[in-house]
Amino acid sequence: MKQAAGLEPVEGADGLWSIRKGNLRCVAIALPYGGTALYSPVRKSSGTASALAPVRFLLAPNHYHNMGLSEHVAAFSEADCVCSQGARPRLEKVTGLAFSDLDRLAEALPGHASLLEPDGLKTGEVWMCLRTEDAVIWIVTDAFCGVQEKSDTKPKVGFLKPFPTYGLRDKTVFSAWVQNRLDLETPTVIVPCHGGIVRGKDLKQDICALLETL
Repeated sequence: MKQAAGLEPVEGADGLWSIRKGNLRCVAIALPYGGTALYSPVRKSSGTASALAPVRFLLAPNHYHNMGLSEHVAAFSEADCVCSQGARPRLEKVTGLAFSDLDRLAEALPGHASLLEPDGLKTGEVWMCLRTEDAVIWIVTDAFCGVQEKSDTKPKVGFLKPFPTYGLRDKTVFSAWVQNRLDLETPTVIVPCHGGIVRGKDLKQDICALLETL
């Protein structure tokens, strides 16, 4: 696959790319039988994503992240739009598109990648997790973001300001789900749809501290 302007490999996993438009990010993942899947297609980025064609899946990772879908459906007419059951009602109403179940995408992903559906949210948010020899990578939508103040040398994990109001259904349930997940695996990289990519060996501690602020 050729390298295109705006297409940045994500360090820590082969076949994983970031496409940034302003403060928003789409993530592309290579599929084992050819082609790619796009996590949260972003407006005005289909030209960049065309370097990864054929694009086989367009994942709307929650019911708010839909603004780039129509552009990408037009650009990649053979791609299958997928979403969670929780996100489907609003997505179908807002976009007029048809969405397949997540199972279609889950079966097509490489063996080191899986889809996660956090409990306690009201947006039908879906994460993707990749496990390699050197990294555990969480790709997330609105639950976490990358925050970098002027005094920071690198992005740190944070919450979007609207998330507690518009994303959370039950903070206790969500916090418990995340903490249980952290007991299974500790991410070394968080690739959010908003803000910079967060890296570090202490992300479990950072995430737990962040959950305490909800």
